[in-house]
Amino acid sequence: MAANNVTSPYFLALKNEPSSIIRVKTSIAAMAVNNNNALLYCPEGSFLLIDEEGNEILNIQREFKVSDMCFSSFLNQFLILSYKPDYILYSLDPSTHNLKQIKKFSRTIWTCTCSDKMFIVSEADLGSKVEVYDLSADHWNPVQTFTAPSSCEENQQIEKIRFNNDGSRLGVIIRQGSQNNYYHWFELRHPNNMTVILTTKTRLGNDQWCWLLTLPNQQFLATLWRKKKFVLFDSHGQLQETIEYNYNVNYLNSAALVNDRCLVVQTWNPDELRFYNL
Repeated sequence: MAANNVTSPYFLALKNEPSSIIRVKTSIAAMAVNNNNALLYCPEGSFLLIDEEGNEILNIQREFKVSDMCFSSFLNQFLILSYKPDYILYSLDPSTHNLKQIKKFSRTIWTCTCSDKMFIVSEADLGSKVEVYDLSADHWNPVQTFTAPSSCEENQQIEKIRFNNDGSRLGVIIRQGSQNNYYHWFELRHPNNMTVILTTKTRLGNDQWCWLLTLPNQQFLATLWRKKKFVLFDSHGQLQETIEYNYNVNYLNSAALVNDRCLVVQTWNPDELRFYNL
């Protein structure tokens, strides 16, 4: 691993061997953590909820592909976006084990995030449309909509969108170019009006996929799939540190943070969840 002079606890942890490894069978990078610090991920044909030690809490059959998901503390439920065979928003209640269809879309909704009563989704098309929902409302109609150029330019797409840990800002990964060779960059935004506060001057590089994880202290961690690179952004949206992850994997899918003390890295080929103690 190329990790010279790293200072963040996340990158220092990644210099060590993982404390445990779980072999999984999945190509779906989406993961989310609930208020009980249980991790939900997507093995082939199911949802699996595990604790910090990797013990199974819940296993529910799944017959659709997942584009993204997040956990709503307000609803105490996971909110899950599907894109095959249909474009549907589901909720999963970890206490009742109830997986329920909430809303059907007419197009692919690629990414989502929530904070308190606000739930935000963005579609996958060029000039990605962003919709804002009020989780306290008695309906699932958007209360606010942003289209190009407020969401992004007509020739760009929103790859990932995340609230920071206190809900005051949005971290957004924008992509542009062809599918196998997008170039990506990070923007810090106001959640109320999508105004860009800061755009990183350094592009994250050309890659097919880029994931984004919310960290404590208003930080964000991006992962580049083919380049196997972690990129850390500080609370002001500035690029703070970058390292490459080369522990005998072909692709770096995504990452999740459990209980603010365990970084879970999902790899593809080999398909594994790797747990790093902070």
